[in-house]
Amino acid sequence: MDLINPIQESLSSIKQNKIRSILAGFGVAWGVFILILLLGTGKGFQEGILQLFSSFAKNSIFIYGGHVSENNLNEKIQHKRITFNDEDIRIVKERYPEVEFISPELNYGGNSLTSYQQNTVYPQIKGVLPDYFNVKIIKPEKGRLLNILDEKEFCRVVLLGRQVADVLFVDEEPLGKTVNIASTYFTVIGIIEKGSIFTQNEQNSIYMPYSTFKDCLDQTIEYNALVLTLSKITDATNFEKEFKTFLGRRKGFNIDDKKAVFILNFENQVKAFDKLFKGVNIFLWFIGLCLLLSGIVGISNIMLVIVKERTFEIGIRKAIGADSKSIIWMIIIESIVITSIAGGLGLLLGGSVIGLINWIIASFFKDKDAIFTGASVDYSVIIFSMFILILSGIIAGFLPARKASGITPVQAIRNES
Repeated sequence: MDLINPIQESLSSIKQNKIRSILAGFGVAWGVFILILLLGTGKGFQEGILQLFSSFAKNSIFIYGGHVSENNLNEKIQHKRITFNDEDIRIVKERYPEVEFISPELNYGGNSLTSYQQNTVYPQIKGVLPDYFNVKIIKPEKGRLLNILDEKEFCRVVLLGRQVADVLFVDEEPLGKTVNIASTYFTVIGIIEKGSIFTQNEQNSIYMPYSTFKDCLDQTIEYNALVLTLSKITDATNFEKEFKTFLGRRKGFNIDDKKAVFILNFENQVKAFDKLFKGVNIFLWFIGLCLLLSGIVGISNIMLVIVKERTFEIGIRKAIGADSKSIIWMIIIESIVITSIAGGLGLLLGGSVIGLINWIIASFFKDKDAIFTGASVDYSVIIFSMFILILSGIIAGFLPARKASGITPVQAIRNES
């Protein structure tokens, strides 16, 4: 079928009836614009939220010891505080080869006064193994992280949070300087880079090697926090269940006791947000398509008006041999042309607004903690939108086209008279 002539006729009709064509296409253009804007900003929020989770390894698990509840069957350990030790870490490494990295997280419970010359601060002081930085992704803004040599040699070195460094070293370079922590001097080897809102706690923290922490701060070998990372092929949910069963047998508490051990499975948190955003995207599509549907109805109404106005023309076409199929396609193609032009303008306007939003964010909002990092639309969405536009044009023109195909030359003459 020759499409060139019907398209040319449609464009000619649009030029001759500009106001009518604009009114017909406005609803579609507006619907597509809102759809692109909703999906683009929705994706921006999704990427911003997931970026906040980049401070943690994907398959990371945090285990915190609590207190055995009163409902525990073993009365001897009721109210007992669940703690871990080096032997627990050794057994976990031997029993679970899927555990790639594991580290305790010791928090100093004494006076954390830390000073440099006349400047003082009271930060959180933590003792960790080098593996810790493969679980919680902490990056140095300056200097380096703690390493295995620091651990083996009991090195008196520390990694400072940015906030701690700013208070202690107002006008000086912190690296290589010594700070006084609990009457013991430590050398600063690194400054923690400012991260997301999930790592703000690190900005007011000091990290030192696990061995040094126990040696210099006179801490017990029991602690209530373990962090670990699993291999990529490991199912974190199944591991969590198995690991809690293992801890229950080892520590003597009932695995159904929710107060004994708290396990934070990072993979489950990410999956929960993924499900949330899938629901949000479905809702945004629903809103956008509803607006688009209103535009389709508007075009369909306009096409009915067009058919009524062109009744005489359609009758003449039939009188000289045009069949119903060609009449149907003439109306449908005009509907598709109007819809496509309007939808294309909506896509162009939506893309321009998204570009403007990204420019504003890049120019004035450079904070890494921002939940909204920028708007974007996948090419698949654009392709699908174009498909929807063409389908919309067919739907909008179908009923008017059927009405037009039923017009007879006699009806056309009566209508004209």
